Parts: sequence; structure tokens; C-alpha cells
Amino acid sequence: MARFIQKRASVFAYGLLMAAAATAANAANSATQPSGPGAPAPSASNGNDLTDLSIEQLLNVQVITPAGLTATEARAVPVDITELDAKDIQESGARDLNHLLEIYVPNGQVIDHNTPGNNFGIRGIISDREDKYLYQVNGVTLNNRMLYGANDERDLPLLGDIKTVSVVEGPASATYGSGALAGAIAVQTYNGLTFQGLDFSARQGVVDQYTATEVRYGKQFSETSGIFLYYGFADVQGAAAPYYIGASHAAANGLPANVAGDPYSGPKQNLGAPAFSDPWHKFHFSYVDGPFEIWTRYTQDGTDTQPRRDIYTKVIPASDSLQTWTDGRPIANQQFTTAATFKKDLTPDLKLALLQSYDFWLTKDQREGVTVGVPTRDSYEDQLFSQAIATWTPSKSDTLAVGTEYSHIWYHDPAQSDALDLTPVVMQRYWESDTVSFLAENQWRINKEWTAFLSIRTDKNTFTSWLVSPRATLVYEPTPVDTFKAIAGQAVRRADDEDLWGVWERTSKYGKPETLQNYEVAYERKLTDQLSLNLDSFYEHYRAIGWNPSQLMDTSLGIYNIAGGDFQLAYKTQSTRAMLSEGVSKLVHASVPDGSPAASEGISSAPYGFGNDLANWAPSITKFSIEQDIGRQFTASGSVVYYSGFPGAEDYASYVRSLPSPPSGVPLSDRGYNTPYGPNLYVNMGLEFRPSDHWTIRLDGYDLAALANPKLSKRNEILRASEFSVQPAAAAISVRYSF
Repeated sequence: MARFIQKRASVFAYGLLMAAAATAANAANSATQPSGPGAPAPSASNGNDLTDLSIEQLLNVQVITPAGLTATEARAVPVDITELDAKDIQESGARDLNHLLEIYVPNGQVIDHNTPGNNFGIRGIISDREDKYLYQVNGVTLNNRMLYGANDERDLPLLGDIKTVSVVEGPASATYGSGALAGAIAVQTYNGLTFQGLDFSARQGVVDQYTATEVRYGKQFSETSGIFLYYGFADVQGAAAPYYIGASHAAANGLPANVAGDPYSGPKQNLGAPAFSDPWHKFHFSYVDGPFEIWTRYTQDGTDTQPRRDIYTKVIPASDSLQTWTDGRPIANQQFTTAATFKKDLTPDLKLALLQSYDFWLTKDQREGVTVGVPTRDSYEDQLFSQAIATWTPSKSDTLAVGTEYSHIWYHDPAQSDALDLTPVVMQRYWESDTVSFLAENQWRINKEWTAFLSIRTDKNTFTSWLVSPRATLVYEPTPVDTFKAIAGQAVRRADDEDLWGVWERTSKYGKPETLQNYEVAYERKLTDQLSLNLDSFYEHYRAIGWNPSQLMDTSLGIYNIAGGDFQLAYKTQSTRAMLSEGVSKLVHASVPDGSPAASEGISSAPYGFGNDLANWAPSITKFSIEQDIGRQFTASGSVVYYSGFPGAEDYASYVRSLPSPPSGVPLSDRGYNTPYGPNLYVNMGLEFRPSDHWTIRLDGYDLAALANPKLSKRNEILRASEFSVQPAAAAISVRYSF
């Protein structure tokens, strides 16, 4: 422990020294446009909202997307991307980042999980572990590589530090690296150049109960230097929400009988209850001085879960209370990150971007309920990460970016490890790994109408072979208002690092990677200066790795081909923002490895002859959102999100009913009971009032469809989609005062 504390103290001291060095730097250095993954996109918060520009002006705008290394015209970005600014975040009334993504990202889905918290997926790709996409803040990936993926800070009702959110829809490993399989979420925070002043806000949730407070301070010292300080605190209780278990069970273990279709009546936690009743925190500090920036971030969150149906199917130990037996699985997270960047135009044609970061993740996991008596899992990982990217523009038609990255991670997972407790047990619970990466992108502006992008990246981890992720994009702009894109690429994800370590210790072999090959055609049309249309079609060839419900381990799950498309119509003016989208994802083919046991994957029951849909995905997702200014003092907002249902989960439940011993991690419901698999509807409305330049008052209503039919506002669990919680109609009032 002493070595542990000394190590953290030395790293923190290193961060302070970097800040001192930045302070001593020449403030006269010109700030340069960021050029790496995670760089900010223009937004309304700094007066650069692209929606206010005419078609002719848009043709000359150069932007950098989180999925590209080179700047290009706004309409020629090489990926499908959703970009949200501070106005979207504020006026959406979104409770947290998961809610924001569900409202705005076409073909993006949020689903509950009992390990714990909500999971996010893109275009049919979703996992019980949040490891199918990467989550970044200011260009630094914050995923837990050992096991939990991006399961951090997205459930915090604290969004005041966020300036922009960009979501890459589709494979993004070509620039992000291993893990950006389904896409990437890139958050850009404020700094002293983009936020000035002092404000304080408070929000109170009703029914879904929480009290959140935030304070922000920004000070600009010169044109190129400033500081930003943010702190948020949330005391969360959650909602006393009805919970439904899909199958009927006789009274057992001191519990009343469970009847399919009736709410579970035994002890349980509130929906969204915090792990271990701990409060939630977020802290962010940034200092920028010309080409230098240093920032530090700390978050603490984590939720408890609803009991699994195992509380009926297994026998309660005589020494355990009923409360303990049904207590779910609380998992608490703490994450500390510090990073320093240097971005400089070395010559008019050559730019350099350097990044050095340190990240520490601490997890406390108590497997209550059916696994009581096991030790609390206190695990951590910390990472040193370095990145260097050079961008060279030798002519008006060519831009080349090349870069390299290096990561060293320390792991510690002493108890209750799914991967290391398998037979034979791996005794060494402290280990380390290195990852070396090389990346490049070439943008060739062939002529006025055609632009080609070629991106490639390769990553080598200690316990993997070289993982190669290429992507090619061809953009055709025949008119000032029409854009066609063709995208082909492959994204690769190494298995969770604890699973890789277990495979290596047992076999001295590399673990298998997960791959997604994607083929995409898109069309965009600027119908008017205010109205735009986007159409996108895709085909995915997915070699899946994930949790095997029948073997209780991470394994190869099979091959899944998914086809679909997105439709989006957006209307934006100074006073109105509206968006309508439709996303479709359809399973075309599925197969499991030869010799796989029954119910060996939770993705689809199609390989076993039951149905032809994805078990954890709604085939059709419809979204509508609007923000309307009413004079200078009022803004009204509303959103509707509709999931068409989960027919693949119903097929899976039909399949497992034919098995003598269904695994616990699959849908299971009584024959004829199909309520869990019906549509989900989430309706939100808000009104913002600005009585003066100093005060902002906002009232939001959430899950209002529950007022008409509570089960419309349900939230299914991943893998166990037969289980769901009703999200009750709730409200929140917030007040912000700017000094």
C-alpha cells in the first residue's frame, strides 16, 4: 500500500511540474488548431455553429472530426458522425450522457444491465461489457481495458464541463485503435479560452430522486492562455420503479411467488441507486498557455442493480438474510486522469501534436445475491500513454498525417475474477502489458468534386499479434448541395486484457481478436440553408467475442452479418433545432463455432433455428427532438425515442424453453407472455426560462409515456431482455446563476 500511495503521489507531482512548465512557457505562442483524435468541432458555444452558414460559406469550412487525422471540408468528413454542442446539451434537458446519446444519435440504443448501469450500442453492436466502442475525453481514451470498458461517468447527472460531444457511428479503429469496433464517443471539455466567468447550478430530481450541484469558473489571461475549473456533486437515490421478471417462479428462499406479468414483490434496490450509497463526484481542471495545455479530471460513480431471477432458482445459504440475497451487484468506479498536450505549427505546412497522459481506474465490486460470501472485488489499473502525430500538407491537394502511440498498463485484480478463476486458476493477479501503435492517414483532394481518404492503423499488445485496422473513404461532391460517400474498413478489438492474461498464463498463446468489417454508402443533401437530409446504408461482417452464457466465460461467439441504414432530417435556424431519424439494423446471417454448447451466445437464437433477429437490439429505432426559442426568455424542448421491440429476444426465450437447464444469462419467459418484447417509448419535455442575464430556470419532464402506459416506458436488460424495469414519469427542476 505504501508503494501504491507513493507511486500515485509521484505521478501527481509530475502533473504539477508539467503545469508549472506550461505556466512558464511563452504565452505569446499562437494557439494552433488541434489535429488529433478527439479534437473539438465547431459549435454554437463559441460562435462557430455551422448551421448558421450559407451553402457557399460551408464549402470553405475546414474541420477535424474525432475519427480523422486531417482537416477537411465540413461536408467531406470521412465517417458518419453526430456532433452535439453545448446548446444541444443544455436545451435537451438530458439527465446524463446516456440520455443525451439516446435522444440524438441515430440508430443508437441504450439498454439496462445487471453488471451494472446502462449500456450503449451503435447499429446493432452492443455488449454486456462496454467494450465495443471507445470513450474519450479531450483525446484521451478512458476505457477500463481490464474488464469494464467504457462503463464510467456516463450516468452522472453532471454535464456542465462538456463543450461538445461527437459520436462516430461505425468502425473507428483506423484512427482510435483497438476497441473502437462499433464507433467512438469523443467528449471535449471547456477550457479557459472557451469559457469565461463564474456560474453555479443546482438540479433536483423528483420521483427519480437526485440532488446535483455544479460550479464552473473560467478565466482568460490573454488571447492564448487561461484556466477552467469545474466541480460537480450528486446525491442520488434513484426511483422506486416496478421490476418484472419474465418467468413465473414458485415461492422460494423466503420470497413470494413470482408471476409473469406481475411486478416482482420481494426486496430490491431503487432503479439507478448508487453503489454502496456513495455520492457521485466530477472534477475537471484545465490550464492552457499557447500550444500547451494540461488538464486533470476525477470522477466517482457507480450503481447498484436489480436482483436476477437466480434468487428463485438457487438456494439461499442459511447464514444469509433475504435483504442480502436480493441486493443486486453494486459496482463503484473512481477514475483519475491527468494529461498534457503540445500542439504547434512548426512550418506553414507541418503541424505537430504531442500528448502525454496518466490514468488510474479503481473499481469496487460486490457480488451480492446468489454469490454472497465471496470477497469484495477491489481491482485497479493505471496507464501511462504517449502519442505523437505529425500532419504535413505539401500541396493543396494532399495532406498526410502519421503518428505513433505507446501505452503501458499495470493491472491488479486479486479476487472474484471471471477470467482468472476459471480452471486452471491463474494465481498471478498482478501483471503488466505494453501496446505500441502506428497510424497514418492520407487525404487526396483529387479535384473539385472528388476526395479520397486512406487510413490505416496497427496495434501490438504484449498478449496479441499485430492488429490491423484499415479504412478507405471516397467522397463525391457533384454539386454544392449533394455529397456521396463510400466507406469500407475493418475495425479490430483485442479481447479484454484480463481475458488475454488468462489465456497467456494457461496456454502461452495470444488471445483471438474481435473484428468488424464494414461497407457503407451515404448520401447527404443540403435542401436549404436550414434543412439537410442524410441517408446511410451499411453492411457489417462481425466476428464476435464476448460473454458465453452457458460456459460463463469470454469466448468466440460466432459470425454475424448485419445490414441496415439510417435516415436523418435536420432543421436548424437561430431559434429552432429539430431532428428526425430512423435507424434499421437487421440480422442477415448468423453462425456459431463448431461444437458450441446450447445457448453459447446471447446475440441471437438464429443459429439454433429460432427466428432471424438480434436478441438485444430493436430492429427499428425512431427519434425526434426539437428545441424552440420562444422570444428571448423562453426555450421549449421535447424528444421522442421509439424502439420497435425485441423480437429476437422473444425468439431466444422460445429457444431456451426447449432446453432442460436454461443458462441464467439469456431471456426466459412463460409461454404466451410477450410484454417484455413489445415496443419501448420514451417521451421527454422541457421548458427553460431566462428572466435575466444572470438567471436560468429549467423544468423537465421525463418518461412521460409512463403516464399513459407504464410498460411502454420500460428498460429491458441486455442478455436477459425478459427482465425489465419501468422508468416512471419523473421531473427535474434546475437553476443556474451566472455571476
